[in-house]
Parts: sequence; C-alpha cells; structure tokens
Amino acid sequence: MLPLPSLQNGGLAQLATRPYRTGTFGRGAQKQKMQCSVYILYSPEYQRFYVGISKNVSRRLAEHNRGSVRSTKPFNTWELVYQENHPTVELARVREKYFKSAAGRKWRKKYLKHNMGD
Repeated sequence: MLPLPSLQNGGLAQLATRPYRTGTFGRGAQKQKMQCSVYILYSPEYQRFYVGISKNVSRRLAEHNRGSVRSTKPFNTWELVYQENHPTVELARVREKYFKSAAGRKWRKKYLKHNMGD
C-alpha cells in the first residue's frame, strides 16, 4: 500500500495539481460534438406519430419501414413529417423529451396534425 502524502510541506498541493483526465479526451469528446437530428414520423394507416433521434435520419427511417425497430414494427409505412438538427446529442435528447411530453403532443397536434388529413 502506498503511503498517503503528508499534509505538511505542500503534500496536499501536490495531490491537487496532478493531471487527471476530465472526460474530454478520446472518442467521448467527438461523440458530444456530432450533429444529431430529432425526427417525427407519421403512419397514415394507423394515424400514429413516433418521435426519435438519430445521426442519420434517412437510414433510421428505412429501419422503421423495414420493421427493424420493435416499437414501430406493428405500424409499418412511416413518413418523415418533421426534422430538427442539433449540434450535440444532448441538445437533441432534450428536444426529443419535449416532443414526447404533453406540451410536445399539443404542439404536434397544432402544427402537424392538420397536414396529416385529419
């Protein structure tokens, strides 16, 4: 077991100035800065909306229509009706949570539902 540094003669100061990683190195820093999109899909056959986030919306839409996504598989034939781009995944996630909230559902009803033929 290594001895703890003495609090006398600057031992604590030496501890505090050691270089430690702060989480901004490596792949994590790149992930945080990648652009991400919030998207809203609509199934005209079932009159249902789906809200999600992705870095590649066209690929994700194809996965939904192929039936590869468990939550949308029963409601095939999805159309992309709305998309917002955000600079980070974290900001996109905040906006996604808004669209899934009661206020976001009201927004969808007001701004998107009238375009869906209802």
